[in-house]
Amino acid sequence: MNAIGPRVTELLDELMVHSLRGFPLTNYGIFLVIALILTLGFFLIASRRLTLIPKGIGNVAEMGMEFIRDNMVFDVIGAEGRPYLAFIASMFFFVLFNNLLGLIPGAKPGTGTMGTTVTWALIVFVTYNAIGMRKLGVFGYIKSFYPKGVFAPLAVYVMLLELISHFIRPLTMSIRLFANMFAGHVILGIFAIFTVLMWNGSAVGKVTAILPLAMQIAMYALEVFVAFIQAYVFAILTTVYINGAVHAGEH
Repeated sequence: MNAIGPRVTELLDELMVHSLRGFPLTNYGIFLVIALILTLGFFLIASRRLTLIPKGIGNVAEMGMEFIRDNMVFDVIGAEGRPYLAFIASMFFFVLFNNLLGLIPGAKPGTGTMGTTVTWALIVFVTYNAIGMRKLGVFGYIKSFYPKGVFAPLAVYVMLLELISHFIRPLTMSIRLFANMFAGHVILGIFAIFTVLMWNGSAVGKVTAILPLAMQIAMYALEVFVAFIQAYVFAILTTVYINGAVHAGEH
């Protein structure tokens, strides 16, 4: 029972509502706003002085956009994916900045709560289904899940499996992102606790505290890499799902 009290206090602190010019925000909401400002600021600064050979942030933004365009959108969808480049790039950079904010001690970014990751996944879900329905119509889009040239009873069974897997995509997308980032934060916290406990112990403990501290530094470097990887995974899944909607009924 004694352990429940601090946990409840921590949960209430995370859900504490603040007022931003009369607009209520939780702690997670505040960091979402910060991530949004960073994303918008990144592109505004990068596009402020466009030159033939970009420098600084402009060069970073151009390399990022070229990577997303060539290695994700065009590689997966083809030329038909050009209209969706801005959406996919926005998802990538917004998720990335949230992931990087999560590496700041005490920060509560969007990737630290399932509510946010589920919302992002639902936005992707609604977007690519709207693309498919606009192309084929509602009935035609649903019909595209029916496999052609397959024995009818088996085709119905396959179609049901496809629909089920289709509707759980938002859940799998959101859990994958949340779980990977949350696990990294937990590991960083464990090494931080070990470092403090050893440092506050004996003289030998102060010396051995170097080990968990070194591991924490190494884990921070790894988590920066994971932050980029998870943003890439979320964006590439978005691209794959949009590709399925764009080319629905062609197979």
